[in-house]
Amino acid sequence: MATNKRTVALRAPRADLLPGRYRRQSGLALVIVIWILTLLTLMAGSFAMTMRRESSVSNAIQANARALALAESGIILAEFHLQQPDARRRWLANGTVYQILRGDEAIRIRIFAESGKVDINTAGEAQLSALLQWAIGNDGFEQQRLLNAILDWRDADDETRMQGAERRQYRLAGRSYGPSNTAFQTLEELQLVLGMHPALFERMRPYLTVYSGAAELDVRNAAPELLDILASGLKQQNIRDQALENRLDEEEDGDEAEAAPLGENQTYTIIAEALLPDRASAALETVAQTQDIDDGESAFAVLDWRANLQGQSLFDEAMDYAVINVQDEFRYSD
Repeated sequence: MATNKRTVALRAPRADLLPGRYRRQSGLALVIVIWILTLLTLMAGSFAMTMRRESSVSNAIQANARALALAESGIILAEFHLQQPDARRRWLANGTVYQILRGDEAIRIRIFAESGKVDINTAGEAQLSALLQWAIGNDGFEQQRLLNAILDWRDADDETRMQGAERRQYRLAGRSYGPSNTAFQTLEELQLVLGMHPALFERMRPYLTVYSGAAELDVRNAAPELLDILASGLKQQNIRDQALENRLDEEEDGDEAEAAPLGENQTYTIIAEALLPDRASAALETVAQTQDIDDGESAFAVLDWRANLQGQSLFDEAMDYAVINVQDEFRYSD
């Protein structure tokens, strides 16, 4: 006798046949899954953005560190070339800008002999007045007032010059200090003089010093722009400086400036700035003085050091007129 066998297929129940409670749970699970996926996507995007930002910061730090290292090497290189026995190989210290190209990287170095600047402790009134006239403009009253305030600060007495400033004037101006009545110890001290303001100080600072100790600047090592400033100012005061006029005539004739002489206590301001292809840059400025050591050799003692120039960049187009390109291998022909 044959037996009929039936195969029963098990199928999932249709969603529309499920009770309402099960359909609600299924919809809630889908919403949860969507929210979890959304959160994971946001987390992944945030992580990727953080990594990109940290990578950019890391690259910037690395580039700045490299630029700073190149600027430091520029300072050392300048010191090396300032001590060359052969005057033909010795770098000029009159504001000439030396440029070294290394592929897409560039270093510019500028050197000023402190003897070629106006010393605010020892310079005469004529040179200080000429420099103030250029820095301030046509305001004669302001020029004279600031000139006498500077002279009152550095002299040893408490007698106020005409339109000058001693302790009483500082007190009336609300200052908690008065003039030191002694020599300026640093160039930055000039900012304390009544009537001096930051913009004016920064304009004058490249041409001022406290390290020269000379009443007259050395025109052989002065920056050409400073020579022009003093010549114009002295002319308006009806003062003739023959050495200054002779140097300006040599400039017009195309005669090259002489290198600063070797010797003890030669003081220089050295500025070095490096520029990388990604526009990362670093700048250093130091005041260094040569000093004799054993066996007739000399070395530099650092008197001042600062980073991040306050004034004009050496890569400014206005500096291109003073640039001399130096071969990277530093070889010279006799």
